[in-house]
Amino acid sequence: MVETKVAPMTFKLVGEVKFNKSRTHRYELMITWKQPAKKLAMVITNYPGQSDGVVMDLTTMLVVNQVSALGFDGVVMVNLFSKLGVKGHTKELMEGADSVTDQVILLAANDVSQIIIATGSFPKQNILAAERQAEIIDSIKKAGFEKKLVFLCDSTGKLAHPLATKVRKKWMIIEAPKEANK
Repeated sequence: MVETKVAPMTFKLVGEVKFNKSRTHRYELMITWKQPAKKLAMVITNYPGQSDGVVMDLTTMLVVNQVSALGFDGVVMVNLFSKLGVKGHTKELMEGADSVTDQVILLAANDVSQIIIATGSFPKQNILAAERQAEIIDSIKKAGFEKKLVFLCDSTGKLAHPLATKVRKKWMIIEAPKEANK
């Protein structure tokens, strides 16, 4: 039998979560895999899932995988709606963001290299989501971060969410897809 030396690779995955005091809103989930993390991406999705810094849902795992493949040191995940348990119903969405949600997004936008809108078709299907996304994009632009702003799209240029099957293996990032301006 040939003896093979195994050299273990060591890395440190660091997670940080920002909740409100009652833990009804998750404002930010930051995961870094290079320390210190110098190049961060912000990914804006629709509403928070089950990820809490220890538990990871499928969206979070796909985002970490793809943001890492894009060469970033970490990701800051935020959402159009910060309230936990939101599933897209009008009444829930009306209470889905509070005054802190946008403040956290803008503060984090200052520290990231790129802001990726990854909301897929949800804003096209839901007027409240469309209004909310427009508000966030407008505030990002007003804060002077327009050059950091990009959109997650599939290979046809259609806006995508990280769970979309067409983008699970590889992300295509576009600065201003036509669909985003509608």
